[in-house]
Formats: sequence, C-alpha cells, structure tokens
Amino acid sequence: MNSVSNIDISSIIYRYVEKHEQQEAIDLWCPIFKTNPDMEKSYFSLDASPNYEKGDTLGAWYNDKLISTLHIRRLTLFSNENNKKYLCGGITNVATREEYRNHGLSRHLLQMAIEKMEKSNQFDLSMLGTGRPNHYSVFGWEQVPQPIKIIIEWKTISLLNIDVVWRPISDLSSKDYELLHKIHSNNPRIYQIVRTPFTLFQHWVKMRWESNSAIVCLYKHEEEQGYVVIGKSDNEADICVLEWQAPNRNLEQKLLSLAAAEIRQRYGSEKVISLFALPKYMTIEELSEWSGPLQIGINQEIMMRNIRLPKEIYEEIKINYSNGSTVFWSGDYF
Repeated sequence: MNSVSNIDISSIIYRYVEKHEQQEAIDLWCPIFKTNPDMEKSYFSLDASPNYEKGDTLGAWYNDKLISTLHIRRLTLFSNENNKKYLCGGITNVATREEYRNHGLSRHLLQMAIEKMEKSNQFDLSMLGTGRPNHYSVFGWEQVPQPIKIIIEWKTISLLNIDVVWRPISDLSSKDYELLHKIHSNNPRIYQIVRTPFTLFQHWVKMRWESNSAIVCLYKHEEEQGYVVIGKSDNEADICVLEWQAPNRNLEQKLLSLAAAEIRQRYGSEKVISLFALPKYMTIEELSEWSGPLQIGINQEIMMRNIRLPKEIYEEIKINYSNGSTVFWSGDYF
C-alpha cells in the first residue's frame, strides 16, 4: 500500500483511546500483528488485564480515523532480595497503518508514553521487546542482552525411574493451573514478573503456551513440587525446554532430565537439547559439567528504560537479566 504523502501533520490528534474506541484499536492490531481478536481483546479484559487503567492505550487520529497506537501493559516486577514490587510499563502494540508510516506518529506516542509514566508517579521502569532498537534508543530505552536458547550436547540422559505424565495445555484443569501458579509464585528468581492474580496467570500463560504448542509435566512427590514445559519458542520451529520451576537444584536437574528424555523420545531429537534460559541453581560451568558441552545464544531484543528507580537498583535489575539470573520467560511476554 502506498504511503499517504500529503498528510497534514498539524491535523493529527493524539490522545488516549476511550473505552468505546477499544474495538477500533483491536481492528488495527489484528492485521498488523497477524493475531486473532480474542488475543488483542485480552489487553482490555478485566480477567486478563486486571491492572489496566484508562489512558494506558495511546492513539493518533487523522480525519476521525485511528491510524497509530501504543499500549502500556502494567507488569509487576518482584524482587526476591528485598520483597519489593516495582511497576513496569511494558510497551507493546506499537502499530501504525501502513499508509501512514514514516510520519513520526509512533515516536510522538512514545514520547507521550514516557510523559505519562513519569507524571503518574506509579511506574518505576519500562520494558519492551523489538527488532528495531534504534527506534526506541533515542527515547532512552537501552538494549539489555540476555542469554537465551542454551544448546546442550547432552552427554547422557539418565532414564529416571519416575512415572510422570506429559499433557497438552488444553488438558489442564483449573486445579492444575492453580498448582502451576502456586509453584511459580513460591519459587521466584532474584527478580520475577508477577503472574497474579490467578486469572491473569491462567489467561496469558495458557495463551502463550498454547501458541508454543507446549506440553507440561507437573511433578508432585511428597512435599516436592515443580513443573517443566516443552514447546516451540517464539519465532522458532525447534522444540526446547520453555520453562521450569523448582525449589532446589536436585529437582531442577530432575525436571530438565525428564524434559530432555521426553524431547528425544517424542520429537526424535538425538543430538542436542535446547533450554530457553539458564538454570536457576547451576552456574554455566556446573551446567556444562552436569550435562555436556553447550552453546549460549544472546537475545538482543529486550530493552529497558529507567523511570524513577535509584540508579543502583535499575543497574542491578539489568545485570540480573543480562547474566541470566533473572529470566523473561515466553509465558511472561506481553
């Protein structure tokens, strides 16, 4: 589609998207992101987005037509060290109709988003994922490279004498999701995106895992509980260990071994096993010694911006994401 070259920039109106205009935003997002309406409606749904507030979706109008948007998703980042919660503005759905691009619309909305987060005295930092870092770096977002897709030449996979069941996401009951939510909440890393209330967890994590064609193993033995998820990582065709949560090193190793064995048996992968992230209880050296030679990929798409955090806390958050101590899981993605 050809760009509208004679657009009158002075006639563009920038403001919040009102409740009665939310469907117009959804209609803009679906063809651009190639998503279905149910997914995009989640940004406004009380169950899926209970923290949504009026004004969290910004828009640009031209001749009474919504032509560009930006959505701020309210995410809570929990610190396991000081038990504090930080409000993170997740920048998403930055979208402009094709014929109106290259007129600076999204840049104007980004500036509006910064002003909104700063003036609200609520937001502590902001985060986004993009393949176009230069578009955001001019406004203060900075790349925070993170280890991702750990490819392991697994030496041996011990056949654990454990009776476990792998189930597709569609087979999980409400009680299963409650247990998954409990395990996730009880075993945080140094920093962790909070998946509460339960309705938020059940909606977003279920939707993300379903899109990853994931299967889940819920491990319960006496007082020990954990889970591990296998599926396709975002934009990747290869199967990997998408996510796992465990209270200790022993169970973490057990879950990863179960996942590796299942991948080889179910998907016929004989040479390497991929982990979405680094383990919680093992250093890189310990992981290599335990499992075999490995390669670590780097995710360059995550960017962060400080809003009002003390510099030392903001830098600590970045460091923990960069060294893999904190993970932005596929199920956290907004």
